[in-house]
Amino acid sequence: MDGGGVPVVMPRDLAGIGISADGIRRIPEERASSLDRFRLQPGDIVVARRGELGRCAVVREAEKGWLCGTGCFLLRPAGDVDPDYLAAFLRSPEARAWLDSRSTGSMTMKTISLDVLAALPVTLPDPEVQQLVARLMRSAEEHDRLMMEGLVSTQRIRDDALRGLFGEQG
Repeated sequence: MDGGGVPVVMPRDLAGIGISADGIRRIPEERASSLDRFRLQPGDIVVARRGELGRCAVVREAEKGWLCGTGCFLLRPAGDVDPDYLAAFLRSPEARAWLDSRSTGSMTMKTISLDVLAALPVTLPDPEVQQLVARLMRSAEEHDRLMMEGLVSTQRIRDDALRGLFGEQG
């Protein structure tokens, strides 16, 4: 964490399968110290409570000590629940549809309450199956991340080539 304060995770920071620090809002440490119950720990899950329902991310070591913002819920799974498995379940079409059918708000800004999230019927297989699903999802997510990095790199190369070909004509 840099000297710019403590990052506060909001729904817009839940990018794809992780937490994006690009443009993340920060608050001074003095103010954050009074919000300790919202401090993130590795293995926590941050879930958007408004907007695209089912959007969530597992907190990694790099986000330890950050804060869960007001637009999100902080889940701290029990010891027998694999956080990556639970996050994959929350992202599933079935869980999203269930949450969507119980949401309030407009079509463009749906909202769920903590009671609705707590009532979500979660399928919990034995720990070995949870770990297998979690490993598979982490592998797929890493593949997605590498593909997105490749896309960004390709776009940058294309843009640089076009600037070189057509820029600064005179």
